[in-house]
Amino acid sequence: MRVSVVVPNYNKERTLRDCLSAVYAQTPPPAEVIVVDDASTDRSRQIAAEFPCTLLAFDANRGVSAARNAGAGRAGGEVLFFVDSDIALAPGALAAAVRTLKAYPDCGVVQGIYDLHPLYDDGPVEAYKTLFEHFWRRRATGLTSTTMFALTAVPKEVFDLVGGFDERLRDAEDVEFGTRLPQRYTIRVSDEIVGRHDDVDRLRPYLSELFRRAVTYAGAVVATRWDRPTATSGEAPADRAPHQVDLGSVVGMVSSGLTVASVPLILLSPWWAALPVTLIGAAVVADRHLLAFALRHRGPRFLLYAAGLRWLTHLTEFLGMGIGVSGALLRRIRALGARPTTVESRR
Repeated sequence: MRVSVVVPNYNKERTLRDCLSAVYAQTPPPAEVIVVDDASTDRSRQIAAEFPCTLLAFDANRGVSAARNAGAGRAGGEVLFFVDSDIALAPGALAAAVRTLKAYPDCGVVQGIYDLHPLYDDGPVEAYKTLFEHFWRRRATGLTSTTMFALTAVPKEVFDLVGGFDERLRDAEDVEFGTRLPQRYTIRVSDEIVGRHDDVDRLRPYLSELFRRAVTYAGAVVATRWDRPTATSGEAPADRAPHQVDLGSVVGMVSSGLTVASVPLILLSPWWAALPVTLIGAAVVADRHLLAFALRHRGPRFLLYAAGLRWLTHLTEFLGMGIGVSGALLRRIRALGARPTTVESRR
């Protein structure tokens, strides 16, 4: 199988050279590498010019969905391997992706995992984010139901059948892609496809990114299932079954939101303090496996930090999901109210 590597990029001069060096170090090497620069204002294009890749340059920023679609449209390989420009692939990642696709002919998407250690260690926020992403992705090894495109291979014919990414989306676009994948194709996670990721390393940008993604996810993935059409011919990609719900995350999100809501009750009676304490305990229990993993790899001090940041993560996702679903419901109500009513004429 000929592999075309597609690298969407926006202002990643810090990591782009590492990313492309790792791609060209793969054995066997890819048939072609396509870098799609989404109107970067840094030295990204000069760095890409150091490599024998095809460079597609946008005049205006259009988002990662448009960048990936442009790269896929230019690609000539049977397999598209998407890797973000802030990830350096481990040796053998491309070969592992091809092996998986050959071993499972029904596999429509095979995605990798993040290394436990970041590409650059920039502090505790990034350490937590990388540890969580590694834990979550490695836990999903094998068959899964959610698509994440940071380091992912797709047969080109499958990508074309799905119709590419929704260019209206700048967050959660990869998850939304999976909702349109025909049911007959499976989604797999391989722990042989590994990349070191340079993740967000400051608290405010991390929470902001998390909030935006939750809002978009709620509107583009959760709410759209209310209007999901039924399957017809068998070729339509709209009949994808909903991906599995992570019960632990749901418990964590709900308990964190209720914790904040219940704090004012303490003013009525000190006995109400038992409620937020219980809710916090429920969140800890829901995340016990992740927290135990943090303890094993980072020690007790980091465990306390990770527990606090995990709770804050749940609260941010709770708020984002709530706003996203509420906005989708409001749009749905307005659309229903705007529909013209047909009055049957009487003879």
